[in-house]
Amino acid sequence: MIFSPVALNEDILVSGVELKTSESTLFEDLPALSKKYAKIRPNIQFQIKPLTTCVASGPNKVFMGDFVLKKNKEFKNLYISKGIEAVKVNIPVYSQLTLPAKVAKIRKCFYDEWLPSSGYRSFPEWKDLEVYHYRRRYFRKSRKMIMELWFLIEKSEKNDN
Repeated sequence: MIFSPVALNEDILVSGVELKTSESTLFEDLPALSKKYAKIRPNIQFQIKPLTTCVASGPNKVFMGDFVLKKNKEFKNLYISKGIEAVKVNIPVYSQLTLPAKVAKIRKCFYDEWLPSSGYRSFPEWKDLEVYHYRRRYFRKSRKMIMELWFLIEKSEKNDN
């Protein structure tokens, strides 16, 4: 699989909820995060349309929220500034059953094979984002769900010298 870093061309602001987690509790924490997000989602203001939702994973925390135009003061806000580099991988959602295995395979390939020899390292605060949105289909009036994996990266210090 080919991974190509790109610089984000705009600031990204996401409003939602965050939970502390660890590798050992992540699978129990994700359903709790989803329930917490479902309760606050109707109250998130300034959402960008069509709606874009993301789940961000960090070393000790997870975040779920919607892309917004302005901060929501009553919720946790995740900010990713323009210029940060990311590797974006499009994953069309054909079947909910095969999606977790497909995502796990891409993550494994990225972290085990590409990243160690790339001259980059994972961004310290947020390793990756699952970004969910709908894209209008060409020649149809319907929309199709798209998932993108965004691996946030920065140059390794050993290559800066």
